[in-house]
Amino acid sequence: MKVGGFQKTSLTDYPGKICSIIFTIGCNFRCPYCYNRSLVLPEEYAKPIPLEEIWQYLGKRKGKIDAVEFTGGEPTLQNDLIEQILRVKEMGFLVKLDTNGSNPEVVD
Repeated sequence: MKVGGFQKTSLTDYPGKICSIIFTIGCNFRCPYCYNRSLVLPEEYAKPIPLEEIWQYLGKRKGKIDAVEFTGGEPTLQNDLIEQILRVKEMGFLVKLDTNGSNPEVVD
């Protein structure tokens, strides 16, 4: 998974829960109003964040964070999205997926 951003804490993105947000790199849309250009446009890609750093952080926050949100860019473009979602669930967190809906087979 290519991660271009990680927000450690959000009180608004997962209603009623405290969550962390993983921002994936890459998107198949080019919306003119997009606010995540560094995740969407190849010439502006953010430096990737190693997943191990995120797993270490989450491991230390069990009981303080309820959930992890995957967003982007477009997370359904990531080949290992399901594997990473399962890992988050195995750690005991709820999962939220924000997607543009262009890959319904991945969501299924």
